[in-house]
Amino acid sequence: MTVVFDAEPLLAFSFDERGAREVEDWLDRVYDGQRSGYISTLNLAEFRYVAARKTSPERADAHIDTLRDMGVTEYDIDRLWTDASDLKATYSPAIGDAYAIATAKDIDDDAEHDTTLLVGADDDSDGVEDHADFAHLIERFRNDSA
Repeated sequence: MTVVFDAEPLLAFSFDERGAREVEDWLDRVYDGQRSGYISTLNLAEFRYVAARKTSPERADAHIDTLRDMGVTEYDIDRLWTDASDLKATYSPAIGDAYAIATAKDIDDDAEHDTTLLVGADDDSDGVEDHADFAHLIERFRNDSA
């Protein structure tokens, strides 16, 4: 079983926003070895710049170190650029969300459907989650923005 984190849930956890407890539950499962946890390198960059704006680059890096210590691993997305661009062309999500979805789809075992992409309240995955190939992947940790 695997969870792929979009930047929004990890920001909510790191800054104790609404829904942080639910994200913490997911992170606890990663830390305990019940699930593998990933974030695409693009979504990690998104996390870092938002966290740095809220605090400082040093504090953002400290948050990233905490997430790594909890077992969240960067997922190299270099080879996913065509998948992400196809998602962007078809469904028009933000490019970060397209990469998060492409990452989850890449990791997912089509037979087992054992991967969850944890996203927030933004509407960037709305059209994608209605498609049969992606609907099983996407779970929201909150339904309205922070």
